[in-house]
Amino acid sequence: MIKFLHRRFGTILWKLTGTYVLVSFMFVLTLIVVTFGGVIWYINSQMLPIALADDARLFAEVMSEDFEQSEVSNEQLAASLKILNNFLDTFNGSDESTTITLSATNQNSNVSSSNLFIALLDANGRVITTTHPLEYEASVLFSQVESRGSYDIVQRALRGVTDERQLVEWIEPGRQPAAASPIIGSDGQVLGVIYIRLSDIPSTADILSSSPSVALVVMIPWLLFSLLIGLLYAWLGGRGFSHRLQRLTRVSAAIASGKLDQRVEDHSVDEIGQLGRQFNAMADQLAQNVLQLRVLVDRNAQLAEQAAQLATVEERNRLARELHDSVSQDLFSLNMLTAATKRLITTRSELAAERLEEIQQTSQHALHELRGLIFALRPATLDDRGLVQALRDLAIAVQERQNLHVDLQISGERWLPLESEQALFRIVQEALANIVRHSGVHHAYVELRYNDQEVLLTVHDKGRGFQINAPRKPTSFGLTSMSERAEALGGHFEAQSTPEKGTTICVRLPSNASLTYKD
Repeated sequence: MIKFLHRRFGTILWKLTGTYVLVSFMFVLTLIVVTFGGVIWYINSQMLPIALADDARLFAEVMSEDFEQSEVSNEQLAASLKILNNFLDTFNGSDESTTITLSATNQNSNVSSSNLFIALLDANGRVITTTHPLEYEASVLFSQVESRGSYDIVQRALRGVTDERQLVEWIEPGRQPAAASPIIGSDGQVLGVIYIRLSDIPSTADILSSSPSVALVVMIPWLLFSLLIGLLYAWLGGRGFSHRLQRLTRVSAAIASGKLDQRVEDHSVDEIGQLGRQFNAMADQLAQNVLQLRVLVDRNAQLAEQAAQLATVEERNRLARELHDSVSQDLFSLNMLTAATKRLITTRSELAAERLEEIQQTSQHALHELRGLIFALRPATLDDRGLVQALRDLAIAVQERQNLHVDLQISGERWLPLESEQALFRIVQEALANIVRHSGVHHAYVELRYNDQEVLLTVHDKGRGFQINAPRKPTSFGLTSMSERAEALGGHFEAQSTPEKGTTICVRLPSNASLTYKD
């Protein structure tokens, strides 16, 4: 089930949808935190009292005209204050932002100008009228009905202070913002005071307690809307991305399976299009490399075939030389002796008998040489009894046929792969043939040593020797053939020779059982 969900919803389509919903959620959460933080800061700052001070100053400017008219009664002043209050109720005055902000944080209170307590005081600090006439009687001293903080700012206003920062205060209990403003006549005298106090201000605890419900009311609809938009975005935008990436995946799988002609058809300029073009360039390079490798393989096959043909030709030439030097000469001698014997058989029977004896010896020698050549072509003892016994048989055959005594020394004998044994046998065979032809001696030394890592073959004679770096005859393939046999099995071949001091052939082959011919 988990794997199914991972395959189903782990695609780029759903990842884009989830990312959009998550970003929307974080945006709404941040917006709510910032809003509540701003409201809490606002209701605890001096901005709200200063806003009330601005209202008080405006009221004072309007009421100053009424105060300067001597015939104006307290009832007329109360009527003017009522008109100003109704105007504030209609347009919310300069406290409109305050009303909207606070109503968003406290749904149970309707904070507007109806929450304002406005008092009109005379120059002696007595109440002329208020917006809540049932709370305070007229002509009562303001200091007797309001708190100490309210009376302090009223006293400053009565002294003619106009700095708003000195005419505002947070009043306890209930932490209510209050402000006052002097009513100044045209002669500069203080005629009275406007006092404004805002009630029903929510506290920080009230705002925090209402935040979960506000968050749910705002966040749940917004998240549902974000999910719908995310699905639409994923369908329109993410679906296209997903299909393009799927095409890229299918083409890469096809190329991996050997279909090197597949390419990504995407001409867009975005990152996926650039990736597709880079992938096509890589596929082109891969196809070109594969083509070059195929050409090299064909060339190597041709070279291997040519090498095999050259080896076959060289082997034929060597056998032809052997036949010419041994069997052919014996057959020629037999032909001559037979012709002479035919002439002597009737006239000189004793001499004819001697010729017949020579014919018999020559034929035996030719038979022996022919068997030696057959042995050289197919050393049967190598398949039957292994390399060591084959070398011993070769040493006996060389001594009998070519009068070359071979001192054979073997140490640490162990099993070797058949291809290694065949290579070592042919190298010894070729080396002994070279000693017979060129060294001028009748004694050779062959040493074969086994160990855990390698096998070491040494063939040595004390004959004429030769210059290693001297040009060789075109038909001389002996050393080259031995070197190629050793290197084909991952081994090492080395020839050392000094004129009149002899020649030494050294071959090292790995002794592990997993040998294979090199390409």
